[in-house]
Amino acid sequence: MTRPLDVLFKSLAVVLIFALGTPPIAFASPKPRSPQEIHAKILKRGLVNWVCIEEANGLLLVGRITNIDVVSFGMQLENYPEVTMVNYADVVRLRNAGLSAKGAVILIGVTVGAAIATGLIMHHAYEQNKLSLPPNPGTPSFP
Repeated sequence: MTRPLDVLFKSLAVVLIFALGTPPIAFASPKPRSPQEIHAKILKRGLVNWVCIEEANGLLLVGRITNIDVVSFGMQLENYPEVTMVNYADVVRLRNAGLSAKGAVILIGVTVGAAIATGLIMHHAYEQNKLSLPPNPGTPSFP
């Protein structure tokens, strides 16, 4: 005899399997940015900083900003010594590559906090589970 709760769990599992197998409906495309906005973001990011861009033709570039001009900027791509010039009009999406200073501080703080918490928990467990030794026997009054 099957219980109603077992039937519910089995049917829920089947529904979840099909729900996970369906493709997502749609992904949002990046909002088109004007060349002036891209230029302002590149200026804000500054020289010698890493940036990740996506061009209109689908090309993804990750590199260091080497020079900034009025209509284009130069990037030294990773493991490629020559400077690649990129027009602002060709850039569809711009992201910062790597962690910001605030993100790095948060990551380091969380790691140190987790290490301290783990150490305290382990020390507490060690102290609680330490074998207690019997008291020393008293010395006899007569040898």
